[in-house]
Amino acid sequence: MKIIAIVAAVTLLPFVAMAQGGPSFDCAKASNTVERTICKDAELAKADREMVAAFAALSGKIAAPAKDHLAKDQTRWIVDRNGACAGDADEMADCLKVRYDTRTENLKTMALGAYPFVSEHAIHKTGKAGKTSYTIDIRYPQFDGTPADFGAINRLYRDDAAHSAKESTPPADAADEQKWSFEQGFLLFRPSPHAITVSLDYYAYTGGAHGNGGTVCTLTDLRSGKSVEPGGVFAAGDKWLGEMVRLVGADLKKQFEKNPGFDDALQPAKLAELMSDGTRYCWRRGKLQIVFNAYEVGPYAAGAYQVDIAPAAYKPLLRAGGPID
Repeated sequence: MKIIAIVAAVTLLPFVAMAQGGPSFDCAKASNTVERTICKDAELAKADREMVAAFAALSGKIAAPAKDHLAKDQTRWIVDRNGACAGDADEMADCLKVRYDTRTENLKTMALGAYPFVSEHAIHKTGKAGKTSYTIDIRYPQFDGTPADFGAINRLYRDDAAHSAKESTPPADAADEQKWSFEQGFLLFRPSPHAITVSLDYYAYTGGAHGNGGTVCTLTDLRSGKSVEPGGVFAAGDKWLGEMVRLVGADLKKQFEKNPGFDDALQPAKLAELMSDGTRYCWRRGKLQIVFNAYEVGPYAAGAYQVDIAPAAYKPLLRAGGPID
């Protein structure tokens, strides 16, 4: 009954909230610090309205059991939001903005076709070990659909999240007065009706001169429940790899003119090795984005490099009946 009540309330509230310019809930009844923070910030109030509108639009076009799954996932998201966003006013506002932006985009993506039964899960920890304090804020997806078996891909996300949390927890006798952190969120993209791209974005600081972050993408075929490497997306043979090397190499060469990278990264053999890594293929709706994180093709100061490839360039290379067709 509680889930049904939440669905009904979230579906109706956007129209009231938009008229009054506040968030999707009654600020006179704000019951926690997070809600009171949203009520005091016009930008966050707008973000709340937009997220609830996206939820209502998605909920309105699906039926049980998808509607029940969505409602449970939304409840879990709210609980996680309330537990994870803490600290001073600026820290809380930043945390809320990130969460609202990604949640809204993911809800919109889920509405592009049949409901994909993807839920959001989290690991949130704060504490102090020795003299080092730490904050861990990890969000990761779980595929709950049937009849495909998503066991392997779900274990990958779950185990990777647990490993990251463990590696970002200082040892009990940490002697440095530092603040470690690990943050991870994800965005969903729908490059075709039967595939979902998960783009994991992370940033970690565990001592040293600076932190490290990056983006890792995984394409999942909703029909099989399996993650798909580039060789399963493109037609058999190595023609696709040669073409990717050519396209990406030409684009990076131009980027290096303004943002110098490693010259040896442009060598065909080296670039072919890099382009064989499926985690840099971020398939989106209407384009393919290739991501190179810091240090991969340039120095840390250069940051990440991205290469966008239009459908006209990659469509002739696709495998018939594959996840992107």
